[in-house]
This record gives sequence, C-alpha cells and structure tokens, in this order.
Amino acid sequence: MKRIIVSLLLCSLTLGAIAQRSKVNSAENHYNSKEYDKANEDIDLALQHDKTKDDVRAWYLKGKILEALAIKDKSVPQSMEAFSAFKKALELNPKYTEAVLDLYNRLFNLYATVGNSAYGYLNDQKWAEASADFDKAFQIKEFTNSKELSGTIAEDTAMVFYAGYVANQAGEKDKAFENLKKAADLQYKGEPALYVILAQQYEERGDNANWLKTIEQGKSLFPDDKRFNDMEMIYYSKTGKTSELLSMLDKKVADNPNDFEVVLDYAIRLDNVANPRDETGNDLPRPANYEELIGKAETNYKKALALNPNDATANFQLGALYFNRAVNFNKEINNMASKDLSSPKAKELQAKVESLMDQALPYFEKADEAFTAQGANIDPNDRVTYENCLIALQKIYAIKSKNDKVDAVKKKLEALRG
Repeated sequence: MKRIIVSLLLCSLTLGAIAQRSKVNSAENHYNSKEYDKANEDIDLALQHDKTKDDVRAWYLKGKILEALAIKDKSVPQSMEAFSAFKKALELNPKYTEAVLDLYNRLFNLYATVGNSAYGYLNDQKWAEASADFDKAFQIKEFTNSKELSGTIAEDTAMVFYAGYVANQAGEKDKAFENLKKAADLQYKGEPALYVILAQQYEERGDNANWLKTIEQGKSLFPDDKRFNDMEMIYYSKTGKTSELLSMLDKKVADNPNDFEVVLDYAIRLDNVANPRDETGNDLPRPANYEELIGKAETNYKKALALNPNDATANFQLGALYFNRAVNFNKEINNMASKDLSSPKAKELQAKVESLMDQALPYFEKADEAFTAQGANIDPNDRVTYENCLIALQKIYAIKSKNDKVDAVKKKLEALRG
C-alpha cells in the first residue's frame, strides 16, 4: 500500500509541475496572439507556484508581456514592472540565451516609454512627476549598460539637462545640480538655460571659481545671448573685482556706442561703483578713484540723454548724481563747528551745494514731466524712482523759496502714494 501511495503522490507532484508549465506555455501562446491581458493572467498564476516561481523562462516572458502592455498603454508602472521582471530573469540566469540576444531592445523600449512620460510631464509643467520619471529612465539605462547585452543606451545629453531643469523647478536642488553639472560636462548645446541655472547654483553654493567658469562656458557656446555678459558683470560686482567689471563695461560701451540702454546702464554702474552701499542701503567708504568714476558717470549720463533726451530714468539719474553730491557737501557744512560756518571753506562748500542743486533741477523737472506724461501707465518699478524725483524737487524748491512749486509737488506726491 505504501508504495502505491508514494507513487500516487509523486504522480500528483509531477502533474502539478506540468500544469504550471502549461500555464507558461498558455501565457506564451496568448502573448504571441497579442492577447496580453490573458497572457499576464496565466504567467502570474505560473509565477505563484513553487515549481515555476524561479523559472527564468517564466520571468523573461513576464517581462515581455508587461513590456507589450506598457508600450500599448504608455504606462510607466507597467514599464517598471517589466523592468523588474527582466532583472529577475537575469538574476536567475545571467547568460539566458534569449536575453542576451534581444533584451537590449526590450529595455530600450521601456527606457523610451518612461522617458516620453517624463517629457509629457515636463510639457505640462508637472515638475516633480517629470523628475521622478527621468530618474526611472536613468535607472533602466544604467542597468542596461551594466550588462553584457547586444547594445548600450547612448547618453542623451538633452535628457540629462531636462532632468536637471525639472528637478530645479521642483525644488530638488541637489538632484538638479548633479544633472546640470553632468550636462555641462557633456557640453550640451541645446539650451543656454543650462548654464544660467548652473551658474546660479554655483553662486548659491559660494563656489566662485565654477560660477565664473560656467558663465564663461555659456558665453562661449551662446555668444549672442546677452544674459552671460550680464551674469559676468554681476559676478565681478559681487566678488568685488571692480577693475574687471569696469573693463567689461568699457568694452561693452565701446562696442555699442549708440545703444541708449547700454550707455545708460554703464553710467548707472559707474555711479554705483563710485557710491557703494551695503545690502541695507547704508553708504560705504568711497573708492580712492571716486572723482574719476563720478566724472565718467556724468559723461555717460549725458551721452545717454543725447541719444534719448526725454527718458525719465536718465534725466532722474543725472539729476540725482548732482543732488547727491550737493547733499554730501552740505553734510560737510553741517559737521563744521559754529565758529567755522562763516569761514572761506564753508562759503566755498555752500557755493558748491547751490551750484549742484541748480545743475540737478532741470533734469529732475524733465524727469517729472516724463513720468507725469505716463500717467496711470507708469511702470510699477518706476514709481519709487518717480517718488524720489518728487522728493528731491520738493527740497530744491524749498531751498529756493519757491513755495508755490513746493505745494504743487506735494500734491503730486500725495496722488502718487495714493
């Protein structure tokens, strides 16, 4: 009896294994007939059984079925499931013949499906989702290239850049930095934004050497993109390299002598270098070449006004240059002892104050006229400038005892402030 029972049990086990292998065969038949859902049901049943749960053929077929579903549905979850199935197959048999022959193409299909999903999220500005999918695409690529298959997935520098870009937009700064840095190392030429964002990252990290290097790289690859010249000037300004900054500005103006915006920007920058201030707006010590700088600023404000006489900002800036110099001389008078207020030195300073106020006045009046003409269309960024212009006018009119004009300016200030 015992022999009969054992024989029956062995027979039962054999039939069970055959049944599960038939599920694998059935899944393959459904797969070949493009009945992918039925194929997936059968292969899942096979993989749940002890006799076929570690069968390399079954796992590889599982990957093929999910790959087909992923492509059909453009599904990232199914792509990653297929990827896992293929990885399991290679774990079971790294030299599995079918995998060696065609797994590269299948993995590339998954990589493309996941990458396309990432680009779709990018177009919809869903930054975190795009970033996650780019990461998954890179996982597939790295695994593929680490195995001895029939091919390798080439480095897609555009994808590396966009992975960095979306990560930056999603606030994933470290991830963004690594991808952007890699894209720059690969000399990606598709988007100047790469070098703009990467330079900003280096600036935030306090890496001045790579900050400048990245700006120069962007400038070399995109010579017509003016942002890199501006960024270079910001670099020199923030790192205190005034001579380099001024050299750049000199060249920029020499190359664009009739460009109003360039000339005005040059004058303003010279003015700022001559009158440095800290981050809270407090005056810092003047540079030793103050007179030279302020003289060049004055000259270039006048050149800008020769190009555009009615510009409100240019008129205000030149008026402010004279007005601020007058204020500084007036401070010297106020710091004198009472007994020195009638001295020749005091009289000389007073004469300078009055002369500079007289020089400032027509430019402030011209700026007032230009700002007034803009009416309700005045740019919000210009409102502060206009307010400062009116404050300066009010003070000059008060010094000159022109009370009617003081009152008129006061009404304009009240209207501007709402």
